[in-house]
Amino acid sequence: MAADPTEEAMQSTPFVPFALALLALGATFPTSMARPDEGMWPFDGLPLQVLKEKFNFEPTKEWLEHVRLGSVRFDTGGSGSFVSGNGLVMTNHHVALTTIQAVSTPEKDWVEPGFSARIFGKEVPGKGLTLRQLVEIKDVTKEVLAAKAEDKTPEGNEWRKKVEEMTGALANPEKHIVADLVTLYDGNQFRLHVYHVYDDVRLVFAPEKQVAFYGGDYDNFTYPRYCLDCAFFRVYEDGKPIDSSKFFFPFDADGAQTDELIFVSGHPGGTERSLTHIEMEFQRDLPVPAIVRLLKNRVASMKKRMDADPKAAFELRDQYFGASNSLKAYEGHLTGLLDKEMMEKMKARDEELITKSGKPEVKAAFDFIAGEMAKLREKHGKRVNLQTLMPAIEQVTEQVCADAKKTINQARFDTYGASNYPDATFTLRLAYGTVKGYEAGTTMVPPKTTLNGLFERNQGFDNKAPYDLPKQWTDKKDKLNLNTPYNFVCTADIIGGNSGSPILDREAKVVGLVFDGNIESLPGNYWFDERVNRCVGVHTAGMLEALAKVYEEADLVKELRGGK
Repeated sequence: MAADPTEEAMQSTPFVPFALALLALGATFPTSMARPDEGMWPFDGLPLQVLKEKFNFEPTKEWLEHVRLGSVRFDTGGSGSFVSGNGLVMTNHHVALTTIQAVSTPEKDWVEPGFSARIFGKEVPGKGLTLRQLVEIKDVTKEVLAAKAEDKTPEGNEWRKKVEEMTGALANPEKHIVADLVTLYDGNQFRLHVYHVYDDVRLVFAPEKQVAFYGGDYDNFTYPRYCLDCAFFRVYEDGKPIDSSKFFFPFDADGAQTDELIFVSGHPGGTERSLTHIEMEFQRDLPVPAIVRLLKNRVASMKKRMDADPKAAFELRDQYFGASNSLKAYEGHLTGLLDKEMMEKMKARDEELITKSGKPEVKAAFDFIAGEMAKLREKHGKRVNLQTLMPAIEQVTEQVCADAKKTINQARFDTYGASNYPDATFTLRLAYGTVKGYEAGTTMVPPKTTLNGLFERNQGFDNKAPYDLPKQWTDKKDKLNLNTPYNFVCTADIIGGNSGSPILDREAKVVGLVFDGNIESLPGNYWFDERVNRCVGVHTAGMLEALAKVYEEADLVKELRGGK
């Protein structure tokens, strides 16, 4: 499952939040060769010309507003979308897992066996769960830059009072409206995002964990996949479901088709695609290997406790899932950083910027950062201790190298402008691509899997964990159309935080649900490789087939089908 930004921080040792600070150190995406299917684009900064020329698609103002309002952010870490006019929200099981665990008890567990409210209005309230719907985007770049220019205080924080005034003017606590400042292009652009916050969110349906996370950690971040990684909630206000009839996404029962243009509307958590090549080398050699070792020890320790104590097994399973997920993600980061071909491309990218900018101060800025990385290596490289290393990296990056980074990022923006997308910030973005398989070594990987493949995998492992299936699945196998698509891949550019994002067609109908990236996409923190990076989703046809015939969720299926 794609790692979610807050998920890792909540479920880690005290040292890992320092490690996770790495995810916030990036800035703009620094290449003049942005590929057509690459990018996590702000809604007010889409590459409209590319969409028109390549796909003959021109999103209207109404289309964009519909997609923006139909999308929600799970503040526990992840994304979701409205999928009916009665406040029904779809996301991943692994995004919902924190909430399902919170409302479960050893006597009434809803993680392992799954949950169904069955009756409309009988949903279980989520504990501490809030969703955010982006209702307005205001470009305040001129105002913020002017306030920063006028700020003469030694600390340089006086300009923030102006921002507080602007956000305060837009907020309305009584109507659950809040506003946040969003920094883009590392301070070259600023937006105010105005959100409607929903704090009465109730669980409607979740399948068994075994079905949602089929194949367990062995299959995590791999493809082909066979997961029903979905869950449904309902949003309430004033004691009744909200009216979402004007902005929900209808289900397309046929789902995603090969070579079809698709869109992913979600909240990518954070990327570091603007780190210099030297910084990437530093991460490759010091902090990332240390984080991998830390997480391996963390996972092994938790597993030992869970195996020895049933109570610990119940209490720690959500944390264990998060730590295991994080471990595999960081192992993927390390694999990418060890890829000599891609690292050479990052080096060439930096050299291109120096050449195109034509300014000696840009080269000097790169040299300065290289020197500071060398100092960090000298001081911390002999024996890596994350407790001291991570604060040191943060201090050097955010303070010592601040002016150098500002020079580089200004050069990037001057050279490439907003024709490239900014780094992810756990704010709403739109990615696009096509449903498409890929080459893995000497074989071709198909764009979709089917229910038949699920049962073949189950039988191939003699129904043994982690490839076993619940009895109701094996009992109802004969009722299923085994040719139904189940999971699929597309070229949309995603990262942790996109989990639970809807996959939409041209008409803003749901054709799938993002739940992962393939193993080849894990270096996506640093770059996008269109040859093999794939977003993995649950197919709407597979979801409907399972909900109708395995779970017999007639009312839920009818609601998803628009009452049909």
